[in-house]
Amino acid sequence: MPGAREYRFDPYTLDARTGELSNAGHRTLLREQPFLLLLALLERPGDLVTREELIRRLWPDGTFVDFDRGLNKAVNHLRETLGDSADNPRFVETLPRKGYRFIAPVAHDQQSPQPPSNGAPIQAPLEGVQEHSTRRNRFLIPSIVLAGLVILLAAGTLISRNWRSNDRNLHPQISALAVLPLENLSGDPAQAYFADGMTDALITDLAKLGGVRVISRTTVMRYKQTKESIQEIGHDLNVQAVVEGTVTRSGDRVRITAQLIQVSTDMHLWAESYERDLSEILGLQREVASDIARRINGVVRPLEPTRAVNPQAYGLYLQGRDHFFRYTTEGWQQAIEFFNRAIQSDPQFAPAYSGLADAYLVAGAYGSIPNKEALTRGKAAAAKALALDDHLASAHYAMATIYAWYDWDWTHAEQEFQRALALNPNDALGRNWHGGYLSLQGRHDEAIEEHERARELDPLSLIVNANLARALYWGRRYEDSIAQAKRTLQIDPRFGVALFWLEGALRHQRLFQEAVALRKAVTTPENAQAIDKTFQAQGFDPLLLQSGEMFEKGGAPVEAARCYAQLGRKEQALAQLEACYQHRCSSMVTVKAEPDFDVLRSDPQFQALLHRIGLL
Repeated sequence: MPGAREYRFDPYTLDARTGELSNAGHRTLLREQPFLLLLALLERPGDLVTREELIRRLWPDGTFVDFDRGLNKAVNHLRETLGDSADNPRFVETLPRKGYRFIAPVAHDQQSPQPPSNGAPIQAPLEGVQEHSTRRNRFLIPSIVLAGLVILLAAGTLISRNWRSNDRNLHPQISALAVLPLENLSGDPAQAYFADGMTDALITDLAKLGGVRVISRTTVMRYKQTKESIQEIGHDLNVQAVVEGTVTRSGDRVRITAQLIQVSTDMHLWAESYERDLSEILGLQREVASDIARRINGVVRPLEPTRAVNPQAYGLYLQGRDHFFRYTTEGWQQAIEFFNRAIQSDPQFAPAYSGLADAYLVAGAYGSIPNKEALTRGKAAAAKALALDDHLASAHYAMATIYAWYDWDWTHAEQEFQRALALNPNDALGRNWHGGYLSLQGRHDEAIEEHERARELDPLSLIVNANLARALYWGRRYEDSIAQAKRTLQIDPRFGVALFWLEGALRHQRLFQEAVALRKAVTTPENAQAIDKTFQAQGFDPLLLQSGEMFEKGGAPVEAARCYAQLGRKEQALAQLEACYQHRCSSMVTVKAEPDFDVLRSDPQFQALLHRIGLL
């Protein structure tokens, strides 16, 4: 019955004022939509409540969501709370395509007493009525006017508050957002790369709009087919809203559905579906991103116009991105192949060149491709991407990194980084590269701050986490570096980059026993036994010497110089650095940042090297 204070249906009691559902003394506060749904059904037990009636009850006019999906979700939440079943219902019965009916017996308490039905009007005494009435009316009329004004003001305030509240609900101020992996509904598992590519593109376009922190692909892909709730994901990623949706590809037609969900309430703030030819996919992606941006802050920065895309080239490009994010040597080699095939299919498709630049740079950094080849080819690809489209932030980040590590052109590196940051401040990989550049300059506090930003954007990225440990190490914050390296290793215990910086930080803390244990853990049992025997008999210095000689023979002069410098062999260290300079080794740019070279800082030859590189 509408207006009741409590509704009772065995074994539950619903408090209609608070939304609390009680069962044997245990109280559960229902979410808003399941509560409104249950209330609507309890007010009319045994009657059909149509889907249209429930939609009007759950969502006010002006709300834009996928109503059918939202209603189904609310029903599922309610059944889960009640321990009910759609197949064998105790409480909520489904009438297919019509609505729902509450089938259990319901009792209720009246919210307020009924007005008396037989009360007679009260008669005023006749004596003095005329005088009292005249005197009363003299004060009553202005009182009525004043009371009316108060009521109008109160009503106006209430309406204004409700309007502002509804406006906040329609346009909540969200500062952090995650796009969950879009579901592939194409009916072909081989098309999964396409749905992942749409996820990646939506993340990138949202990131460009500015004003909101958008979690990067590497992290959100770990939630693919997850069973975690929206609240759990939101808590893990520290975001206020998530986007989820689907992708369907049929031939050269693409259909995308997307919905925006507020984490704190699990409310659908917006939903829409889009369908286009694949040649219009770039415009479609930006339209989706712009629509989402309007729902979360009402401000949309203008995006550059898009061109029609060759469907074959775009498919190859997405496959290249899919392989790139596998972060393996084979993955980068496959990515380079797919990007080159995309370029052959459409030589004017700028994103393929930008993807190629990223693949070369990352593969070179991991040693999967000779460093000089990686930087040379990466620079050519980035330059071509920018010649075709100067608005590609990823290409600017790549070009800036090449200017710093390969050309030692610090002025142009700074310009390119600033351009990239303006175009896309939410590019985690770009922020990561920028942080490295700041460390090379000796701007350690800025570098650490930049790496922290990158980690906020991509909290589960191995390279982003490991390079934060590197920035802390280069900033001489060894304890913090050790802690960060260990956090990285919790994601992947055998990630070599994190192990490298952890060993360096342990060594500078003179925790040689731990450093040796680390070396033993990542080598063969025979080598581990030899390392332990040498360390126990002679200490850590012989191990450093062995490493230096190994690096020198392996053509890694800067790494050899680090070992020789720590052993006090300054002439050997400087000779290795000079050889590195002559061959323009990219790792030469680390000499200002590297703590192992602190023992050489005052040496004129070392100072001259820094000056020739442009770091002094």
